[in-house]
Amino acid sequence: MITIPRSRLQIWSGFCLDISDDIHFHCPGSYYLKGNNGSGKSSFINRVLLPAIKDRNDLHLIVLQQQMHMQLYAMRAWAAMHYPERRVADESDVWDLLCYDLASLKDDKALVVIADEARNLIIPEGLKRPVCLIYSSHDHKYESHHILEFRPTSAYESELTSAGDKPCAD
Repeated sequence: MITIPRSRLQIWSGFCLDISDDIHFHCPGSYYLKGNNGSGKSSFINRVLLPAIKDRNDLHLIVLQQQMHMQLYAMRAWAAMHYPERRVADESDVWDLLCYDLASLKDDKALVVIADEARNLIIPEGLKRPVCLIYSSHDHKYESHHILEFRPTSAYESELTSAGDKPCAD
């Protein structure tokens, strides 16, 4: 489990994020970060969530950022060295390659996937490990998951609240 405590955080100079309650991310679990552009979703991922889990050795972590086209070059180079028979042309191929690589690992560590505005979001299936998916996307909405809502309360502040388990019906 990953816990982000209730707090009021100065994320950037001139921007605060008010986390109204402790947030618990469970494996397995699916968490949708909901909010308009500029409401603090990416800032939460980069300045709060990633620092809280990046040094943990009890899980595997995959992070896909908004500018996936930049990450494609790194993934193509990695694939060329480790899996020369696999072609990486787009984001969907990256998901396939990462799931293929994880399936070959001999441990049972949980997998945390953080996808910030992934265009071709794929929920990893068939892995013999628990998966925690944390994502933001304006294009993809799944039947049921935990919704974490980012609401601007002023030009300089947003509030993060948990809407609990409910279908996303925007």
